[in-house]
Amino acid sequence: MKILVKIIILVHLMMQSLTACKLWAICAKSSNSFTTFSESELGTINDQLTSFYYQSETMLDGWALLGYSEISSDTVEPLCRSNIPATEDSTLYWNTVSSLLDIELGNIGIGHLRMATSGTSAIPNPHPWMFYHDDKSFSLVHNGTVNKDLLYNLITENGSDMSWLESNPPQSFGGGYWRNDGWGNVVDSELILLLIMQKINVSGDILSGMQLAIINLLNEGVSANQLNIIFSDGSTIFIFGGTNGLYLSESLEHYSIMTYPENSGQNNWVGLQNEEMITVNHDGIIHYPDFVSTGSGNDMSLAPESFSMHPAYPNPFNSRVNFVLEGNTSEQIEISIFAINGNKIENFLIPNLVNKKENITWSPSINVASGTYIVRASIKNEIETGKILFIK
Repeated sequence: MKILVKIIILVHLMMQSLTACKLWAICAKSSNSFTTFSESELGTINDQLTSFYYQSETMLDGWALLGYSEISSDTVEPLCRSNIPATEDSTLYWNTVSSLLDIELGNIGIGHLRMATSGTSAIPNPHPWMFYHDDKSFSLVHNGTVNKDLLYNLITENGSDMSWLESNPPQSFGGGYWRNDGWGNVVDSELILLLIMQKINVSGDILSGMQLAIINLLNEGVSANQLNIIFSDGSTIFIFGGTNGLYLSESLEHYSIMTYPENSGQNNWVGLQNEEMITVNHDGIIHYPDFVSTGSGNDMSLAPESFSMHPAYPNPFNSRVNFVLEGNTSEQIEISIFAINGNKIENFLIPNLVNKKENITWSPSINVASGTYIVRASIKNEIETGKILFIK
């Protein structure tokens, strides 16, 4: 009987993963923006959004795309909200993609495909959910389902403090006042955003506020697999979820996040660890593998396990090249040198980094030809890359 129950639960989870909402996001690296991306980077993004387009065919409750700019105000709105799959109106979808990539100083893009599991469905996709606070436009897209009554109790302290919801009433989309007839039209994802913003408002810090909200939910028995979230304030993307609930990849000019990665082979997708938080912005990626703890009374640590690779020098070079790794990670760091055609030239390991810098030197063997090479430093959930030019 126990085996049968496990099989039923597994099938149920598999069916949920097939029908659940699908998420996508990109973040420009360093000083790049959408309009300065190279043709190869735009090709990679096009591959992702083409995959996203075809994934929408089974997402019957529509799609939406949002773009942030470095000159965004506090009133950013999604570029489009549709109530039908993108495949049923391809012109609108691809025109919106073009508008997204044409945003002046565009730095963050977020997309959502909806399969409604709570609230009303006969509306344009309400994701990304928006919240405006302190001259910022906060947004959230969510994959999963969380009980609305549980969320209501967390936000209101079991109904004893209605002030946050009275000040920030959830939408009922014409179904009536949210506390009465309209409650059936309220969507769980908006309540998740309201809970997160309530905690951010209390703590005065985005990361700490998200941590408090997520810990509250996990302590109530909500699985991280039902909390796959992409959240942004317009300068940073915050990613949280269950094991492989979201996937992250890095190219030379941008970072990408997808629920179901495209499979062109142009990206190296790495899945999220269970209950892991990742932050992504112009400056790089930071992993928080121990972002939450459901133990009794334990202090929550926000110490990241991450590293960065400084630009190589001299570059170009003719005998040896140096680059510096800096950060804090207990994992082995794998260093790989690739030819521009993808062939691996050399591979070696750095034991770890413990709040220090490590100078790395590479001297090509006599058989290595002049040309452009890619240096890649990686741990399980982080990759840093750089180009070097070897001239004999």
